[in-house]
Amino acid sequence: MSSGRTVVAEDPPKKNPGCLAVILTGRREIILQLRDEKPDIWWPGYWSLPGGGREPGEAPIDTILREIKEETGIVPDTIEEAAVTPYDPFKAPPHVFLGTWDGEESELVLGEGQALRLVPLGQLPEKMPPHIRHYILQLTSDGS
Repeated sequence: MSSGRTVVAEDPPKKNPGCLAVILTGRREIILQLRDEKPDIWWPGYWSLPGGGREPGEAPIDTILREIKEETGIVPDTIEEAAVTPYDPFKAPPHVFLGTWDGEESELVLGEGQALRLVPLGQLPEKMPPHIRHYILQLTSDGS
């Protein structure tokens, strides 16, 4: 028997926003990761930032510290969550962290992806997801 009400299916639960790390050296370089060429991942073969998804019950700061260690082998000297304007105004932005690290490229340990590089801010690669470039430029004073 119908209740006369229109039933609307609920939206599926939203996934927790992921975490990204903009880690800069004192030389104005940023740590970038070349993503794998796997067809089942987002932005395969593009340069991106260290980061990833949150484990159940994990705080964003714990997520980003875990992901940075897993993907680069380092612990940043400083790191804090930054307020950002979303790339897509209709979606919640990821948790974006701004950190510093006083190390050399030779100290990076590739834990995921194809390569890790320290890239001067003024020489960001062309092959980079637009939302990643958006957050990098938003959190750095270098507009190039």
